[in-house]
Formats: sequence, C-alpha cells, structure tokens
Amino acid sequence: MKITKFDHSCFLLEKDGRGLLFDPVEFTHKLPSITNLDAIIITHIHGDHFQPEVLNKLRQDNPQAKIFTTEDNEALKDVATIALGGDKTAVGVFGLEFYGENHAEIIPGEFLCKNIGTLVDGVFANSGDSFDLPPKMPAIIAAPVAAPWLRLSETMGFLKESGVKIVIPAHDALNSDFGNTVCDNWISKVCTENGAKYKKIHFGEVMEVE
Repeated sequence: MKITKFDHSCFLLEKDGRGLLFDPVEFTHKLPSITNLDAIIITHIHGDHFQPEVLNKLRQDNPQAKIFTTEDNEALKDVATIALGGDKTAVGVFGLEFYGENHAEIIPGEFLCKNIGTLVDGVFANSGDSFDLPPKMPAIIAAPVAAPWLRLSETMGFLKESGVKIVIPAHDALNSDFGNTVCDNWISKVCTENGAKYKKIHFGEVMEVE
C-alpha cells in the first residue's frame, strides 16, 4: 500500500493501482489530478475536511468512486453512503471497517457534529476529528496534532493507549511551520517511548507500506 499526504487530513491510499481518498481539501496547495479512486471518505462536515467544490471535481474525474460520510451530511444525502460505527464493507480492492460516532468536543459538553473513523484493510486507521480507537490496532494510524478540540497531551495519550507502531501526523494545517516542529518533537518523543516510529510526510510525499 502507498500512502500520500496532502493538505491537513487528506490522505490518498493506493493499492493494486486503485485509490481511496480521505477528506479532500485545498488550502495552501491544489490537489493533483486523481482518477483511480474506488472510494472517497468524508469523516465529518466541517469545512477543513469537506469542501463541496473539491469533492465535485473529484466526482467528475472518478464517477465510479463510492462516497462514504456521516448521517448528518445533508449536502451529500443523495449521493453518499452513510457510514456508521461497526459497519464493514468492501469497495474495490479495499476492506473498510468504520468506528466511532461523534466529533470530539469543541465546546465542553456539546457534540457539534457526527464523525466517522475508518480502518482500511486492518493496516491504516484514520479516526477523523476524534480520539476513538479502531476496533483492532493497525500498523499505522493518522494522529491529529493541532485543533481547537485537542491538547497535544491528549494526542500523546491517545498514541500511548493505541500501541500502534507507525504514526503519521494529521490535522496540521492550523499550525505554522514552527508549531508543527513543536508538535513533531513531542509526538516523536512519545512514539519512541512507546516503541513506535513517527513518520512525518509532507504534501505530495509518498510512504510505502508492505
């Protein structure tokens, strides 16, 4: 499997020439042309994860791609499959297992929207904007590093609890370069203590996983 990092929490997973894309957005960069998608997963409705104009272009280029999102995503209710925690499905060459339910609290005591995590082929997990753990621990997890809803210590605790072996930073567009360096140093420290590898991937960089 190949994993390519794009802006913020956007990841492209590729296997056997086919692709699966998480949370396609455009902030400081434009997405390259992608035409091999079997699935697009929108973890939740916030604008730093779901940009309708970007998704519409991807749908035009990938009419075969199946879209998965949360039950409160009214904008996609006629074109997407609702993903609920506990659901399992196969799409193209990928096996998906969904988990979790709610976005992490931004305002204490309030859940502002739904959120869905996804375990792909038992190898890669993306919890979206939550600290929900996948139903079984994969080799690789995408871990959020900067958001209104988190403290870095929470991410570090999440990773300690997970026991995962490779960590890729996600949700990082909110930071400056300096801020991401601070996050990288702290998360790298807890990964080393936990026997895990912290793998920083920059925009467009590809990581290969056997």
